Formats: sequence, structure tokens, C-alpha cells
Amino acid sequence: MNNKIIIVAFGDSITKGSNVAPHERFTSIAEKELTQAIGKQVKVINAGVNADITALALHRVECDVLAHKPDFVTVMFGVNDAGFFRPDGPPADTPRVEPEDYKRNLYRMVEMISEIGAKPIFGTPLPMSPGYPLANLPQYREHGLNYLVDQYAEIMREVAREHRLPLIDLHCAFADDSSTQAFLPDGIHPNMQGHAFIAKIYVSELMKEIRHKQVRLMSS
Repeated sequence: MNNKIIIVAFGDSITKGSNVAPHERFTSIAEKELTQAIGKQVKVINAGVNADITALALHRVECDVLAHKPDFVTVMFGVNDAGFFRPDGPPADTPRVEPEDYKRNLYRMVEMISEIGAKPIFGTPLPMSPGYPLANLPQYREHGLNYLVDQYAEIMREVAREHRLPLIDLHCAFADDSSTQAFLPDGIHPNMQGHAFIAKIYVSELMKEIRHKQVRLMSS
């Protein structure tokens, strides 16, 4: 591991955090806290893109992720993949990315990241809160607001198990505590408190992975 530890946060608008100030984003908080805790410079590169899905994100892995020569890459996609929302028109009646394609795209991301010697770390998609503007769609009223996001979070867990990858289970963390619903005022995007909540979990997992890598390098 070099003098600088590079982490790329690869994701959608939840990662990008345009709705909060730059210093309030979980990526900025993590960079500061990890640098202090590790005692060496940690750079967290925010590679989030609004409305992104795994199918589109695959086309930018090379320039937005691999080009930075990261040590670790956190992969956080799923809410848009599972959604009926369409950025260029009215809602559809199918997810933007079908479950099997979502799974296949995650596999490919793992392959591409691993090929350069970086460590992929998955972050499950956040559950939506009732403030989501499309919460009254018939599919959601019939099956529940998060019936698809729950499924896609489980797919990510499955891929993580198959590849023995670290998992930051944000979906579980937000779903298990009803108070976290207030962290998603528009239904999807975390506010300042939501980013602080994510950062706490994110830093804890990244700290473990950085320590593990340091121990392996010292013993090799």
C-alpha cells in the first residue's frame, strides 16, 4: 500500500450528494475521519452520478474508477436500477434494470475492479421513505414501497457472499431503524444527518479493510 490510500466511492446520486454541502457528504466525512484514524493520507474520490444505474455505470468504470488506481472501491447502486422512474419521461411499469441484468452488472464490476488489484466493497441500496414522489404508483401500493429495492439489496448481498466481498449493509441499517426515515426527506436522498449516519457505518467498514490490508502487507 502506498503512502496515500485511495478509495473510490462509485455510485449514483446518493453517493454524489448534490443535495448537501460538499463537506457534509459521507465521502468527505470518511476522508477526514479515516485520515485521522489511520495516520496517513486517505483520499476518497466521489464518483457518484445522478440517476445512474449499473448498466450505464459500467461504461465509466475505466475513467471514473480504474484510472485513479484505487486501493478500495465502494460500489453503491440499486435504487435507480430497481425503480420505475425514468429520467427522460413518465414512470414505466418495469424496473430500469432487470434483476438478472443487475446481478450480471455487479459481477462485471467486481471483475474489472479486481483485475487491477483493488478491493471491491459493496454498499446495499437505501430503502425509500414515504416521502418518495412516486410512492402512490399502483405497484408500490400493491406490493409495498420497497418491494423491489429489498430484492435488489438481497441480490447485492448474494453477489458479495459468492465473491467473499465486504458488505456495507446500508439497506439493513436504514430499514431497521424507523428514525432513519427522517434522514430521507425526499424519499431517496439522505440529508445532512443521513450522510453522517452513512459515514459512521462506511468508516467502520473501511477501517477494518485498511487494517487487514496493512497486516497482510506487513506479514508478506
